[in-house]
Amino acid sequence: MRTLSKTIGVVCGGIILVCGLVLFEFQPVAAQCGPAATVPLVAELPQLQDDLAYESLAPAIDRSVHYLERLPQGKTFVLCGEEYSVGRLIESLLSFKRIIEQKPSPQALTAILNKQFTLCQAAGRGSDHKVLLTGYFEPLFKASRTRTTTYRYPLYVKPSDLVSTSGGKGKKKITGRMEDGSLVPYFTRSEIEKGQLLAGRELVYLADPVDVFILHIQGSGQVQFDDGSRHRVQFAAKNGHEYRSIGKLLVDKGVMRREEVTLPKIVNYLKKHPEEQEAILHHNDSFVFFRWGDESAVGPLGCLGEPLTPGRSVALDQDCFPPGSLAFLTTRKPIVNPTGEIIGWEPLSRFVVNQDSGSAITGPGRLDLFWGSGRYAEVAAGHMKHPGVLYFLVKKK
Repeated sequence: MRTLSKTIGVVCGGIILVCGLVLFEFQPVAAQCGPAATVPLVAELPQLQDDLAYESLAPAIDRSVHYLERLPQGKTFVLCGEEYSVGRLIESLLSFKRIIEQKPSPQALTAILNKQFTLCQAAGRGSDHKVLLTGYFEPLFKASRTRTTTYRYPLYVKPSDLVSTSGGKGKKKITGRMEDGSLVPYFTRSEIEKGQLLAGRELVYLADPVDVFILHIQGSGQVQFDDGSRHRVQFAAKNGHEYRSIGKLLVDKGVMRREEVTLPKIVNYLKKHPEEQEAILHHNDSFVFFRWGDESAVGPLGCLGEPLTPGRSVALDQDCFPPGSLAFLTTRKPIVNPTGEIIGWEPLSRFVVNQDSGSAITGPGRLDLFWGSGRYAEVAAGHMKHPGVLYFLVKKK
């Protein structure tokens, strides 16, 4: 999550940067971006029937427009095999918003979009052009501003000695710390926690190291203090180390099969084996730092610096698909009973917007769906690992 998984003023990769720190290292796929990121429709376009209310789609579109309006208007992006300016993408979003304001039937909407928009399909991961979907959510944990006998496990703010360098055009960003005039790797998770190297940089304390793990996986969330007040904590930075999959470790140990790896399964194992927690968690050298979130925002911020909309915002490879762009997604979603148990699956089909990114969300065949907060969001995000189809829409020139 995702994960996942990472804001203007914040590196693109906020919440989902750690969704990119997903539970299992999926087989890497070479990123084919540019014109190769999409293909012409390879099958008949499905009826564009949205399983959510349009009322949640309009504000999501507005946030994409708000982001795009801050970009140089001459900047161009490749979509559906052609170059489109920022202005054209904005026009596409606003035109689509005007269409859905009329609340057309799915049949009428499909006909209108076929006539007025160019549609294409994400190239996906193989010959069937399917994308692999995972999910992420905004968890809520009880916390304390000060260390107590109950609340002993901190989230840390970004350390003052953490530095990053772009490495030049086309080169990967390098993160570390300065030592004797040279940039060296930053401390690992094990070094930070065992050596208490960031004492005095604690943002907030949680009651369980597994809760800390979940927030590192999700990249942001909410904490609730004893007085009942809630506050958002948001991704701020990473220590620069590559993520080492805990899910893969547990598979290698013979604890679970690869197809069984989900966040709930991992959490359950950690809870039942407290004596193994530290060794398992320290297997992953990557470490996430946090900051207080924007309390006025209606949701956690994605990598565009805009609040994410539950069920509408997705994380994609921003090098492959234009940020803020509109798409139609088909896959499946869980049916959950009142006790939080999945009792079945049903089709999911809806319009989504590209508003986040993640370190494992690379190439045209990966997508992370933001589910929001609450029990259903937690269950859905924890169990999503399904194929889907993603169609992009842009207004015809």
